[in-house]
Parts: sequence; structure tokens; C-alpha cells
Amino acid sequence: MGTQSLPTKKWSTSESFALQNGEFLPGLEIAYETWGELSAEGDNVVVVLHALSGSSHAFASAENPDPGWWEALYGEEAPLRTGGFHVICANIIGSCYGTTGPSSINPITETPYATGFPQITLRDMIETQRLLLKELGIDKPVTLLGGSMGGMLILEWMSQYPEEISQAICLATPPRSEGFTIALRSVQRDAILSDPNYNKGLYDEENFPGAGLSLARKIGMITYRSPGEFNDRFGRDVKDPRSHFLEGCYEVQSYLDHQGKKFVARFDPNTYLYFSRAMDLFDIAAGHDSVAAAFRDCSTRVLLLSIDSDFLVPTTHMAELSEALAEAGLEVELQLMESRYGHDAFLLETDQINRHMGNFLQSS
Repeated sequence: MGTQSLPTKKWSTSESFALQNGEFLPGLEIAYETWGELSAEGDNVVVVLHALSGSSHAFASAENPDPGWWEALYGEEAPLRTGGFHVICANIIGSCYGTTGPSSINPITETPYATGFPQITLRDMIETQRLLLKELGIDKPVTLLGGSMGGMLILEWMSQYPEEISQAICLATPPRSEGFTIALRSVQRDAILSDPNYNKGLYDEENFPGAGLSLARKIGMITYRSPGEFNDRFGRDVKDPRSHFLEGCYEVQSYLDHQGKKFVARFDPNTYLYFSRAMDLFDIAAGHDSVAAAFRDCSTRVLLLSIDSDFLVPTTHMAELSEALAEAGLEVELQLMESRYGHDAFLLETDQINRHMGNFLQSS
């Protein structure tokens, strides 16, 4: 597996780390990156929480000039840069980009964890984020920013530790994983698990389940974008006009093949499986009487950005979340972004995001 981009900073501890399910990890390593200066009061921190396939490299920096996965959100005129914020993005536990995960070496067995890695939850993910902030000396309320799984992490953090968050910006974020998205992710996991090279998670570079991971990514790409984009962008354009299914190929098939190959070159199948399942397990109302009850002790200002073409997180789901936050007494703003890019608009419509985010941050 290739890397998305090397992390510029790492923090590690040999102390055991307790997980939500009662298991422990014998030590922990967290990869992270920072941008901008921390104020003397330590009150200008924005924490970026990445989605399933992201990393700590959200933006380019002097230490790592490669473009990040959300690069335009830190452009010269972007509010994150002009607002004088100290931005932190840490790679989430379970990942394959420098933070402890299934591809890491278990210090007890001196072999990769593989499927012996405990099933992590979104709460475990935020606990590692909180641990890092503590080690960095951040003890003032922070602003959280994230989309998709990153947005789910924000909701979990707000519910569990409301006093730690002053503002939250959630993009394409549902209050729970519904049956439809659980079904889609389960098929993506099946694609990986059915690859003969998966070998119960004990694969290597020579015997890598690339076909399964590629198929999982292709299924994912169909759900991340919209029918309108595929129809407008590719239509019925032909790559190979031969009629037999083993030979003939439409342009849209070629696009999906390309996306699958790119993903195989940079991602770990076990991480995909662990993150996918963690998202399935997410339900912010679990243990509460309602979604609103999960935020009864919270006073965070919240900006929700929904996408009109997103069928993974429809606007109705974000409207439900907005209503629940308002019922809990929070100051919440729901904005609808128009885009043909579907769920992936939270990564691609950066002009709209910067405009809404700038207005929200300036009004605080």
C-alpha cells in the first residue's frame, strides 16, 4: 500500500489505552499536523476531523508542501487562514496513515494486529483526539470541523464532552447510520472479504486483496456522487465499443476502474473494514430518549451544511438533526448547498463551504 502523504508530527505513549468495549491497546501512536499559530490564550484552535479515507494531511504546509485532501479550505483567502486560527488535524485511530491501527505492529506479538485489532468506535476515535489535545496543552474550548464520518465524530464529541466545544461545523452528517447506508457498506466489506488474498486479514504486499478493495471503492464512488453527475459527465460515451461484456467498456466503467486502482495504491483494506463498521455502529441517540436528549447539556454553536444531491445523507436527515439540536436549546444554522457532486460535495464545493463557514465564524 502506498501512502497518501507522510505525517509531519507524531506523538506516542507506551501506556495502555482503554477502548469503549473494555479492551486495551498496549500503547498508542498518533500522527498529526498543524497550521497557523496558537494564540497566547490558547483559544483559537480548530480541530479538523477527517472522513473514512482521509489522513492528517488536510492542507499543504512548509513541512509537507503536497496538496492536502481539503486543500482549498486553507487557501490564501479562506477563513481558516485569514481568521487567525491554529488548525490541528490528527489521523484517527484505526487508520493506515501513521496512527495505531490494524496494520500497526502489536508490541506484544511483534506482528501486525490485522483482524486482532479491537473493533473501534467513534467514541474511541474522539478519545484519542482528546488525548492528543491534552498532550499539546490545549485546554480551552475548540471549534470542530468535519464531514461525513468526521461530522459523526463531532456529534459524538458534542454529546460526550459538551464543555470542550465552542463551535461545530458539520457537513453531510446524519444523526445515525440508517439501514440503507449500512446495507451499502456491508456490500463493500463483502467485496474485500471475498477476495482470496484477504486471508482473514493476514495479507502482505505480495498477496494483497487489491481486487476486493478496488471493488469496494468503486461501489463507494457510485454512492459518493450523484446520478446527475454520472449522466452529465459520462452519458453513454464508449471507451471500447466491442459488444462482449469481457471486452466492451463505457467511459464511466473506465472512470471507476481508475478510482479503484488509485485507492488500492494508497489505502489498507483492514482499515476500510474497521472504519466502515464503526460508521454502521453510530447512533447519536443510543442511550438517550431522543436525538435532542443527547445534546441536553451542550451549548455549542452549530453550522450544518447539507447537499441537495446527497442520497447517502439526504437533506431530511440533516433537517432532523437541526431540529433536534434546536430542541436541545443550541444555536444551530442549517444551510443547503446546491451541487451535482452528491455526498462528495463536502470535499469538492469548497467555495460554498468557505462562504458559509466564513459567515458563521465571523458571527461568533
